[in-house]
Amino acid sequence: MRVISWLLMLLPVVMVVAVVVVVVRNTRNSPARGSASYDMATGTGVWFAQVREPGWQMQTPLTMANGWGQLRVYDGQVSFTPDGASAPAWTDPANQLRVQRPSGLSTDFHAEVPQLGEVVIEPSTSKIARWRSAGSFAGSNYRTTQDVVTILQGWGAH
Repeated sequence: MRVISWLLMLLPVVMVVAVVVVVVRNTRNSPARGSASYDMATGTGVWFAQVREPGWQMQTPLTMANGWGQLRVYDGQVSFTPDGASAPAWTDPANQLRVQRPSGLSTDFHAEVPQLGEVVIEPSTSKIARWRSAGSFAGSNYRTTQDVVTILQGWGAH
């Protein structure tokens, strides 16, 4: 009887440790360093962003942590560097992208990237955006998303 009571007492501790290990292991690539900022006048910027496939996805700690990195727009070039990578996963001229303005108060937008096809991009000026469910307002906002789309369209994205 004592063994069972000890096991029942230790079970929650073991479960918490297991969850922490899984989350740490899956987010081992640390968030991108540096800051996010953009300038509407020059059409340049750096954002923390999640690039994911379109469609609904169940939000778990793993899916919230996946697909994050830095989106950069500079001199008409758009690139995305995943967290932990030393080089961009893709770089394309902005005029080769097709972007769709977000509807309503959405914090993400749909884009067609030549190398990936259709994706959903959720830009943010805050690193903490990765720890909220997709589409929520914490760390992302409608104005930032609208500004990113405006900058891309300014460089010729259609």
